[in-house]
Amino acid sequence: MELAAFVLAYFAAKRLTLLTAFLCCRPDELSVLWREAQRHGMRINIADWERLPTLEPYGIHREGMLLDLTCPGAQLVLEKASATRAFNLRHSWLLLLNAPFNATLMEATLGSTLVLADADVAWAASDQLLDVYRIKHNQPLIATPLGDEAARAVLPAAPTSRRHLNNVYISGSVIISLPQYFKGWNDLTTRHIDIVPKLTYPLMMLLAEDLHFRYNLKQVEWYGENRNGSFDGLAGQIQRNEIEVGITSLFMRDDRIQVMHFFSETFELRGAFIFRQPSIYMSSVSNVFLLPFSRGVWLATWAILASAAVILTLLARRQQLRAIDSSLQRLSFGESVIFSIGTVCQQGFHGVPELASARIVMFCSLMLALFAFTSYSAKIVAILQTPSNAIRTIEDLTRSPMTLGVQETTYKRTYFAESTHPATQQLYRQKLLPLGDRAYLSVVDGVARLRTGLFAFQVEEPSGYNIISKKFTEREKCGLTQIQAFKLPMVAVPVRKHSGYKELFASRMRWQRETGLLDRTRKLWLASKPRCDAASGGFVSVGIIDVLPALHVLIAGMTASLFFLVIERSMARFLR
Repeated sequence: MELAAFVLAYFAAKRLTLLTAFLCCRPDELSVLWREAQRHGMRINIADWERLPTLEPYGIHREGMLLDLTCPGAQLVLEKASATRAFNLRHSWLLLLNAPFNATLMEATLGSTLVLADADVAWAASDQLLDVYRIKHNQPLIATPLGDEAARAVLPAAPTSRRHLNNVYISGSVIISLPQYFKGWNDLTTRHIDIVPKLTYPLMMLLAEDLHFRYNLKQVEWYGENRNGSFDGLAGQIQRNEIEVGITSLFMRDDRIQVMHFFSETFELRGAFIFRQPSIYMSSVSNVFLLPFSRGVWLATWAILASAAVILTLLARRQQLRAIDSSLQRLSFGESVIFSIGTVCQQGFHGVPELASARIVMFCSLMLALFAFTSYSAKIVAILQTPSNAIRTIEDLTRSPMTLGVQETTYKRTYFAESTHPATQQLYRQKLLPLGDRAYLSVVDGVARLRTGLFAFQVEEPSGYNIISKKFTEREKCGLTQIQAFKLPMVAVPVRKHSGYKELFASRMRWQRETGLLDRTRKLWLASKPRCDAASGGFVSVGIIDVLPALHVLIAGMTASLFFLVIERSMARFLR
């Protein structure tokens, strides 16, 4: 009865409601334990020694494990739990031995079992209760007396309270993808290069200082890509158990989760197409010369000027009026049309009729053109300063005349090719695949091309913002827009699958997040979006493409004039 009460009090202090017992006691003793468990609100499963449970290392709920070491099959249970890595935070083990504590016996019993730093194992001798674990698989067990702690109302999981790993060396790897540009882990001048390793490195160094261990580091240049189930780079080192932990963060991809574990998310890495939204006047979007007036205003203006040309023509054809004003004799219909067009262009007319009615027609036409031109000029200046919202989606970007570029990263093709979004797939096939390797640029080169106009650059936002903050003027910063083509997975710190440090590291990284250390590091390394402090100031330069419709008119006019010149010369020769 006392043993049952002790066992159930221990697991109740662990806040566990499910208990699996490996016992070889009498049926009446099992019945007492079962009734006591019911009274404590626990469910208890008595394991079958002939068919041992699978002992899965991971699951939805935590579970208490009670093992009587005096039972004949106890050693098999220990070996199976070690092989499946069931000595971890999910399982809280209580090993019962009805004898005084003997360190030699404990070492012999547990032998080479993987009761590592993330294990929650208690050795219950008849005279004391001890927390048991080993820092590495080849090191001796560490036994810490629990004393009266087991009688407390709440007994936390053992790994969460372990803070000292005795300066053990743990193998790891850092990533420096561009060694020629690497100037140190604290260099903020080139934080757009290897930004993820540089952000993770101080967090992992603080973790080592916090838990009192040291790293045995290697250096690689690649994060690791899946090549028929076998990874290269840092991911490959973890897959082959060459290192324990990565001193960087990796994307949490499904294929990587199969060969490694992750113990702490560090930050969300966002990527987007950044570009300068083409101004509303750009000929690639619309014709600047037609935008100042609505269709109704254009029709009314041209109708009035056409009426003026018709009236002048009618006045010129009245014989009695020609006798009064000889200048009307030269005012043909063609001349009247030229007058109307010249009036619109603020050019006036070469002749001034003496007839008052004709002068009134010209005067009113010129006044109309003046008022219209004043409004037109004011409106077109406002349009020149106004960016458009013509490109708002991936579909708009695909249809636009913009050239595209992608930041040179290890995943530069992966997420475009794997995207299930039809618009992203269409953009990739139409805009990026034809360019081949020319589509992939460094951060510096890609951001520099943003200043030239019709160019959109897919870039990790912190890296792009870092260059933009340094190189762009305030006006240029305000003209930037971004569109997300796909959502990148969360990045997290990788660790060897079933590592004995996973829960321990996760607990202390969670402490860094709760105390604000993680947020401080993020703000230090991840550049935020530049503030737009000059949205209404400065001037916009007008390029050739902006006045392209006017050039089209000029070219069309020159072509037409040459065409008619040839016809006129041909007719002149024919008439000779």
